[in-house]
Amino acid sequence: MKAIFSNSTIKVWFKTLSTSRNFYNTTEIIQEGNAVLIKISNGDQHLLNFENVNMIEEIDTDSNIGKKMMELKEKFKNNY
Repeated sequence: MKAIFSNSTIKVWFKTLSTSRNFYNTTEIIQEGNAVLIKISNGDQHLLNFENVNMIEEIDTDSNIGKKMMELKEKFKNNY
């Protein structure tokens, strides 16, 4: 699964202790198997274990947030 963003702020909620982390200026999220790669506009990349992720949400964007959220939810739903 691959989702493209326009410098969005993404919040990742982890399963343990309701911990979350924001990723700013996100341009792309790639999920393959149990790995999630989050790419940032400055070239940074963050690799996460998808088993530890409870939810991913787009909390700020330069474009239409409603449409992007629906696309992201649908893509993650289809990969379970």
